[in-house]
Amino acid sequence: MVNDLLPASPEAAEEAGLTEIDLCEATDYYKTGRGGAPNGATSFRFSRQAALANWDAFDRAEVLLTQPLCIVIGDRPGGFGSYRAGFEIYGRAASEEKELVVVEGASHYDLYDRPGPVEEALSHLVPFYEKHL
Repeated sequence: MVNDLLPASPEAAEEAGLTEIDLCEATDYYKTGRGGAPNGATSFRFSRQAALANWDAFDRAEVLLTQPLCIVIGDRPGGFGSYRAGFEIYGRAASEEKELVVVEGASHYDLYDRPGPVEEALSHLVPFYEKHL
């Protein structure tokens, strides 16, 4: 059995009455020419669900994540957790040199390819990497 993570199209999301920002914007990105790819993964096998539920992407960040770190998030949080995760990894990272950039008016998916939010993110990332790479 395969679980679809997103509606088939933005129109299908609208017809189903779905309004959650991350779900709608992910659908707009991954299910259209904007970011869709022929072999893009927007589903997973049901048998993998337990492994996903138990996985902690930030496990041992307090010990292992010591390199300089720049986190960029938009200030429009959605249900997928990217906004909260940005604050969490920033707080948990052992990095002594770290920066948290919150792009006003941007969602997680705006930071993928929308010119204004991407330019704002890059205005922080480029100098950060020039200093630390």
